[in-house]
Amino acid sequence: MADIKSKRLQIESLVYRTMNALDPSGSNTEKYKAMFSKMNDAAFSKWVTQFLADPKANIRLDIEEFDKSKTLKYENVEKAAKQMNLDLYEYVYMPHVSSNPNRPVRTRTPVLVGYLNIKTVQQLQTKKSTGVINDLDRDDLTGIAKGESKGGTFSGIENEILIGLGADNVLSEVCGVRGDNMVEYENMLEAISETGSCSLKDIKTNSLDKPTLLKTDLFLKAMGIKTDIVSEAYYNTGLLRAQFTED
Repeated sequence: MADIKSKRLQIESLVYRTMNALDPSGSNTEKYKAMFSKMNDAAFSKWVTQFLADPKANIRLDIEEFDKSKTLKYENVEKAAKQMNLDLYEYVYMPHVSSNPNRPVRTRTPVLVGYLNIKTVQQLQTKKSTGVINDLDRDDLTGIAKGESKGGTFSGIENEILIGLGADNVLSEVCGVRGDNMVEYENMLEAISETGSCSLKDIKTNSLDKPTLLKTDLFLKAMGIKTDIVSEAYYNTGLLRAQFTED
């Protein structure tokens, strides 16, 4: 029994010191003091056992973004790490950027290492995915997939994320060759069948091969609104007629 009490004091002391370091206001420390005060030694031992057995369990820190006294600060994280004897900075080895897997590249200096929570912007389940399953059935007016892939879309927020990442080539591929541009798509298949690969710059066409842009521009023009969605060549009647009569 004395051993349990001694370990309990050590665990509670570590939690309190860590919370005080993370939150100098003391509100989180008081929360855990109130929580532990309601437990006898047997209940506390059970809680610790369950906590250690669950890999997803953690000691939660409550913060308030608009209360400066309760906002998490990096210097406080460093203080808490010292309380737990943790090194926030480590050398990171990167075998994926090394030509020799037995001699991986290492960062020149220790770098900050930790977990990064990434919010998924789409459902990952196949049955709920909005990605196109196949492109065998396409709409003649827009060029987008129909049938079982009729719900296939690439949302605005996903486009914004790609733009923010500077992934212009990915955006061009998704919204072009893998979107509604059937001419680029055929060029891609032809290049892959002949060389085994393809490059976007080798299969690029022009705005006249984008049904969605043409349809949008036609609708706006019918409303008396002239736009620059497609190039001025679009208003060349001969070129437009040739584009739609080519087989």
